[in-house]
Amino acid sequence: MKRIAAIVGRDIRSGIRDWLIVYLSIAPFIIALILRSLIPGVGDSLLSVVVLDQNPLVSSLEQVARVELVSDLESLEQRVLRMDDVFGIVYTRGAYELVVQGNESEHSLGMLETLMARLTNPSSSVPVDIQFSDLGWEMSPLKLYGGIMLMLFTTVFGGMFIVLNLVDEKMHKTLRALNVSPLSRVELVIGKGMLGFLLPLVGCLGAAWIMGFSGIHLGMFFVTLLSIATISIIIGFSIGVMNDEPISAVASMKMVMLPVLLSVFGAMYLADNWHWVLFWSPFYWAYLSMNGILLQQADWFLVLRNSGFILGLTVLVFMGLRKKIVNGLE
Repeated sequence: MKRIAAIVGRDIRSGIRDWLIVYLSIAPFIIALILRSLIPGVGDSLLSVVVLDQNPLVSSLEQVARVELVSDLESLEQRVLRMDDVFGIVYTRGAYELVVQGNESEHSLGMLETLMARLTNPSSSVPVDIQFSDLGWEMSPLKLYGGIMLMLFTTVFGGMFIVLNLVDEKMHKTLRALNVSPLSRVELVIGKGMLGFLLPLVGCLGAAWIMGFSGIHLGMFFVTLLSIATISIIIGFSIGVMNDEPISAVASMKMVMLPVLLSVFGAMYLADNWHWVLFWSPFYWAYLSMNGILLQQADWFLVLRNSGFILGLTVLVFMGLRKKIVNGLE
């Protein structure tokens, strides 16, 4: 254990020196913060209006639109003149007037005009038939799929750390020194793969917390993360031993993005009877587990089955690349 800890400590110092481990550690958190700020909720209103704070329709408007309050007419006009589609509503001479910039969406303007006609004259008939239905969604689909994509790519970040670490060892001719040390081959693999295994775990847990996936089953989530983290180890060692300089290593890592994207978009858009074309990808099974867990619809059978497929496919890939990995570590 001391020798494994020494390798991990050496990798940490090397990563901090090159800012590698710092970037790969905080990248999932930064991306999660960006997604949280950009992705709207599924119930967000299409209309945004700005009104004076003494407007009597404020309480009614807040039920159907996003409302901003200002204290004077100049502030209202300045808000309307910004780049986004925000309409101003002013009460003057016993009537309501809409303040627009002129480049707003005609569809949104028509909705607001119909809404104001209804609010100012409740007895009038509105030329639309409004019905409500429950589609079963309690979160934004963009939030769900963005979260899944982030967690799968965080796996790639862990593999990238292993790749660049091995390339750095080769460039500085220190890998051979490790091979002639008392360190066993198993200890070398565990030590070099430890951070690549832990980074996806920490990154995915932090991303889930930042994006507000509360109420998920932590046990199922952790089991799925463990199985996904094994992918990063195989990715890292298989690409790391085949490259001797960073540029080619990064180019090889870019190719890993392709099966991730194919798996996610294939699972999203292919008909169910065509999903068999994705069975080869561990990222497909990871997607199924993450989708069920984040929607709080997964059970242990689903999670354990998919984790078994992920581990099985990972072992098959490792057996196919075992000789190259072993020879590359010498």
